[in-house]
Amino acid sequence: MPRNEQKLYEIARAHWCAPGERLVMGDHAAGHIGATVRGASAAPCPPAVPDGSSVPDPSWPLPTDPVRAGRFWYDEWADDPVVWGWAHAPGPDAAAAAVAGHMSGYADEAWLLLTDRRLAVAVESRFARPARPGGLRGRVRGARGDDDSAAPLTTCWEIAFAAVRGLRAVPLGRTPQPEWFLRIDFTDGSAFDFRPRRGAKAPDYANSVNTGLASRH
Repeated sequence: MPRNEQKLYEIARAHWCAPGERLVMGDHAAGHIGATVRGASAAPCPPAVPDGSSVPDPSWPLPTDPVRAGRFWYDEWADDPVVWGWAHAPGPDAAAAAVAGHMSGYADEAWLLLTDRRLAVAVESRFARPARPGGLRGRVRGARGDDDSAAPLTTCWEIAFAAVRGLRAVPLGRTPQPEWFLRIDFTDGSAFDFRPRRGAKAPDYANSVNTGLASRH
């Protein structure tokens, strides 16, 4: 899957978005995903894809021992540079926990895509695997009803836009200079934080996404 955001947008708009659907955000996992679920924290969080997936090992360094074991008080995990995202969820069935599990399972092949209709985790189709029993089954979306096997992107998980309460920039960490993240709040009370792409300022990024959503048709 291309790491270039513009190239991803071209592919998603041509082969993944439904007719009339507008893509407003596409962000690539660039580090480990952690999670705090029912008060228990760990990173990386358990993946929501089967063992034996063909996703290449990104060879990221592991998070620090305290972050891996959940031995911290507040949001110190944000100061660990190998952590890209973090879910905060009241239970394993919450939306943020599902995002974290699928992003973690597909590592640096995972994309977090937001449109004016849904939020989704997508992956290059050759890496896609069915979810664990009881979860949402990965599926290919073709915008024009083409043969699904030919579509370049597979939707691993998605949720309707109505379940997204909003997106905002949040300063995290315990150092004098905060780490800026983007936070997706869900209507079920969960939230998912992730680092904006390299060179992007989180407040500007959030404003750009929200401006795109505000012009929903």
